[in-house]
Amino acid sequence: MKNWRDLLKILRRSFLYLGGRTPQMDHSERYCYNPVLRWNPQVEEYFIKAYGAEHFSKISNALTCPSCYSCIRVNTLKTTGDAVIERLSAMLHGTELRNSVDDLCKAELDMNQQDNNLPKEFDSLHIQDTCTLKERLQSNPIFKCQLPGLDYVLFVRGSGPYSIDYGFAPDKPPKEIIVSRKCAEAVLRGAQVYVPGVLACSAHVEKGDVVAVSVAVEQPCLDGGWGVGITRGTVLQGLPTDAQYLERNGLYIGQGTAMMSRAGIFRVPNGIAVDMNNRVFRLPPLHDVLEGEIFLQNLPSIITAHALDPQQGERILDMCAAPGGKTTAIAILMKDEGQIVAVDRSHNKVLDIQKLAGEMGLKCITTFKLDSTRSVARKTELFQLAEAQNSSDDIQKSVSVRSETVDAVPVITAGLSTDCPRKENDCSEEESPGAYLSKADRRKHNRRMKNGPGRNQSMGGRVEKSKGFSTNSFDRVLLDAPCSALGLRPRLFAGEETLHSLRSHGKYQRRLFDQAVQLVRPGGVIVYSTCTINPGENEALVRYALDTYEFLSLAAQHPRIGGPGLVGYHEFADGYTEEWLKPGEEELVQRFDPSSPLDTIGFFIAKFNVGTKESLAAMIQLNLPMVLEGNQDLECWCNYMKPVSLNI
Repeated sequence: MKNWRDLLKILRRSFLYLGGRTPQMDHSERYCYNPVLRWNPQVEEYFIKAYGAEHFSKISNALTCPSCYSCIRVNTLKTTGDAVIERLSAMLHGTELRNSVDDLCKAELDMNQQDNNLPKEFDSLHIQDTCTLKERLQSNPIFKCQLPGLDYVLFVRGSGPYSIDYGFAPDKPPKEIIVSRKCAEAVLRGAQVYVPGVLACSAHVEKGDVVAVSVAVEQPCLDGGWGVGITRGTVLQGLPTDAQYLERNGLYIGQGTAMMSRAGIFRVPNGIAVDMNNRVFRLPPLHDVLEGEIFLQNLPSIITAHALDPQQGERILDMCAAPGGKTTAIAILMKDEGQIVAVDRSHNKVLDIQKLAGEMGLKCITTFKLDSTRSVARKTELFQLAEAQNSSDDIQKSVSVRSETVDAVPVITAGLSTDCPRKENDCSEEESPGAYLSKADRRKHNRRMKNGPGRNQSMGGRVEKSKGFSTNSFDRVLLDAPCSALGLRPRLFAGEETLHSLRSHGKYQRRLFDQAVQLVRPGGVIVYSTCTINPGENEALVRYALDTYEFLSLAAQHPRIGGPGLVGYHEFADGYTEEWLKPGEEELVQRFDPSSPLDTIGFFIAKFNVGTKESLAAMIQLNLPMVLEGNQDLECWCNYMKPVSLNI
């Protein structure tokens, strides 16, 4: 019924306009940024029961806005926080970065919105001593976090929301550009409008024109799904018959200068379409600034690396490592001494980890392409790896005997070494002059060059594959699990998640956690984290871990600046009961609330100490349903409980 009502609403709007009756509206309400985050009704009810209606409303509102500051992690192996502050401050003068900071004092904030000062909780982080935080920000918008151990973390002040005059006149509406939701969320974080993100544009837009930028958010479709309903290249007339005319009320994210004509925007494949010089939220642009020396990272992610408490010389596994932010943070805390194994199932994402580690000059990170749900090597594969290791030793001896006449060539051992240099002709796009290339191969090559790498094609570059690791072979394991990402901000749409999809995320995360338990040694540490507000992926996972593995216990985290976890349970309509934390456990986890004055993304961190695993062996021998039910990986592991001694 709701879909039909939406259709009738559109038809009625068209008839009113064609009949000369234009719907009356307050244009100050249209040309502003006042989004309402849409949720699946069942998911919204679930969250209201978890947080309470008022608290969840605050969370939803906070998610639609970016944080009022940018958090920078300094690579202390290359530079210092003081040096970065000095260089960034010098770069501020005469740049867009300086202008965005000056707006803090020059522009008038929208009085209808909350004054977005940095949160009071930062006082507890010892950021300032004698002067007030506001005075320090106005005198120096870049400053250190003085929390013990976090003095290498810098904060750069942003500002907003701002009221923008889009130049509306009754007989002459402003020229507009509609962008996709993903593009708009990036613009709110400080990016420009790039060509692929543009969906529609007013007629007669020329290079240099001032345009208003709005966003098209997914709307209910007649088939029960969600869609934008705008064909790329649509012409806007500034009339109520335009695509999503009413739906875009309160979804204007700023004003900018067109860098191309309308024809150019929809003709070229890439480039900047709009230079955003008047934004609703103004965050200093830090992309590609001091590359290799700083890394833009959310504060909870930095806290996660500290919660793991890595020590020099240890062997650490990052199970879902891409894009490598936490991996490199751990490496820096270890002073690049030890071994960090970073895995991801995507070839291109592993390349991203390698690229970031190379930029930061980190040598202790070893990357592999591996599905983390199969991180534990099976028994047959372990013996194959052992044989490969033995054979490689023989080869190395043979090579050393002939080293007087032949240069030694590093040997790749079962995909576990990254020292082997890539052959010059591997994956090369160029063929030798005498090589035969069929017409079919030429057509395939031309299509690939035209269309770019497909979903199943890699960007090139060498990525080693791993068949898994032996049990009890890591001192610490970080599981920053793939999740629903409902804590990331800014977020303009959340309707795609259903109760079924949220519960599916939880099942997948339990499979990953089962692998982590097997890989960490007794006496080791597991840190589990997500970037979602869903208790089914956070507190419910902790409950599963503690009830399933008796040798696991929650550990205190340092530093601790997040809030407590959720205590209780939720009963679904199908009778399934989702249990969360028990009283007394909530203070041992960290939950970062996007609506709290700390103004971070939504995030969750739990740290587990690992005791003796004798109880795990007994549980598997007894074949307890609570351990083995629906877990094929753990069932297979039962066949080889005795770990194979292999240094991988």
